[in-house]
Amino acid sequence: MVKWVVGAVALCLAATSVSADVFPIGAGTEGRRWLQEAPTAENPIKRYPITLEDGVIVTARDGVKLEGRLFRPTLASSEKATPCVLMTDGYGRASNTGASFDGPLFDIASRGYAVLHLSLRGSGKSEGKADLYAHFGEDGYDAVEWMAAQPWCDGRVGMVGPSLLGISQWLAAKEAPPHLKAIVPEVACGDCYGELWYPGGMRPGPGREARKSSPGAEAEYATAIAHPDFDAWWKARTTLADAAAAIGKRRVAVFVAGGQDDYISPANLRLYTQLGADARKRLFFGPYAHGWHIGLIQELQVQWLDRWLKDEANGADAGARVMIYIKGANRWRSEADWPLPDAHQTRLFLSGQRSGSAQSVNDGSLTVRKASAGEAVQVTYSPEAGPFLPVLLSATKGRSVLDQRAIEAKVATWTTEPLAAATEVTGYPRVSLWASATAPDADLVVSLNDVAPDGTSRQVMQGYLNARHAKDLQAAPTAITPGELRRYDLELFPVAYVFGAGHRMRLAIAGGAEPPAGLPFPQGPGKNPTANTWAIATDPEHAATLDLPVIGTGWQELR
Repeated sequence: MVKWVVGAVALCLAATSVSADVFPIGAGTEGRRWLQEAPTAENPIKRYPITLEDGVIVTARDGVKLEGRLFRPTLASSEKATPCVLMTDGYGRASNTGASFDGPLFDIASRGYAVLHLSLRGSGKSEGKADLYAHFGEDGYDAVEWMAAQPWCDGRVGMVGPSLLGISQWLAAKEAPPHLKAIVPEVACGDCYGELWYPGGMRPGPGREARKSSPGAEAEYATAIAHPDFDAWWKARTTLADAAAAIGKRRVAVFVAGGQDDYISPANLRLYTQLGADARKRLFFGPYAHGWHIGLIQELQVQWLDRWLKDEANGADAGARVMIYIKGANRWRSEADWPLPDAHQTRLFLSGQRSGSAQSVNDGSLTVRKASAGEAVQVTYSPEAGPFLPVLLSATKGRSVLDQRAIEAKVATWTTEPLAAATEVTGYPRVSLWASATAPDADLVVSLNDVAPDGTSRQVMQGYLNARHAKDLQAAPTAITPGELRRYDLELFPVAYVFGAGHRMRLAIAGGAEPPAGLPFPQGPGKNPTANTWAIATDPEHAATLDLPVIGTGWQELR
């Protein structure tokens, strides 16, 4: 049996395979810790009967009364008070979204935890005014400390919840409540400015506009668009690197879960790294979109809580820290850390030489050799006609599976020769280029695609960047001068993917993004209202590059 952790409670192999389609792994990765089937978690089966109490009141420091539902295990007279678990819910615990968590919370309570599902201020029956993440940190702190002081709690508190409820965990942990010992943020963000509301500094997109009709979150959009730049208002609502490092140093045990096709998870993974090398932490990075809550995560978070709230020697703190799903190979693998420390940073140059593989505005090549000469590539954009890359993610379905060739025909592309060996790219691809714009404000949108031998092109990963925010998303925007050649560095979302032998890698660049037709609940940036034409340089003095974190030996075969 292959296990992620060791001990009585362990992550092991399921009886069913990950996928009916398992493909070759990347060259040189044969010796890594691959799983042959999907992971599962084993936990003790003991359960307690539960009593429910509604109308539980937590009074915040400013006098606002927050209402919640308490799930309490029924203990024998000889048993001591239990550890506690808190879920702070900005939608309100009785909303459709909030009610969907009652089942998982009941399950956690049945394992021997007192669990409080608390409506944050301005939601449900709680007092106060709802605002975008306003007082999430302070109210979370007050709720943690209130729970720790109750006679039915042994003083140790953990937090759970996905998305908005994961954001509230990071903000509560940032405030350093003394009795908070563990958190399990799923598909959440710490920097929700640059990863969620203004991706890469671009404008809020359709997913954020839809918040205006989301129960419990109606006020979010109006407040967010009043702060288009990262300012003190955003800083109070953001968990930045220094705060994450402080959480790690306080030894709060953090189990981070994210999805490769999720629009928020990249910020969760970034926080995992920022917690620090010595932090108590674990990462689960699966092939999921947003809104997923699978049974495996429930078992893993119980395992995590048991280790850090009950001191159970279940092995949750032993072995590999990271479990990732490698797309393309369609298999799971365990790793020591994230980003993978032995990735070979491989640089490809955007060349003016035609690849002969794409019908695009330029059909450029990706090559390991710097171009000896090259004319600038023109990338036009208008908010009405684009052309756009369809790189928005569905909250429920993930990324588009459509053949990208019809889209690529309208934008700029650079493509490799067919790969001589299967090549794994896991980590953060980065694009650097010199370009000038004809407008004082402009966006860059990129898509890394996988081109099959039959020419079919599929999205692998995307990235966004607004030129005015290019130097530092957390600083004041910098004006751009039309016609001035400037360098732009863009980091794509994290990826774990194998490009098969005979396939090509393709980089597509446009000035804007929009969802493809029929994509449900699209999430990503909005459209820049300013028309623009980019001129992307590809000459030796202004080399444009794509840097790939290659795992194994596939980089040796690139040409």
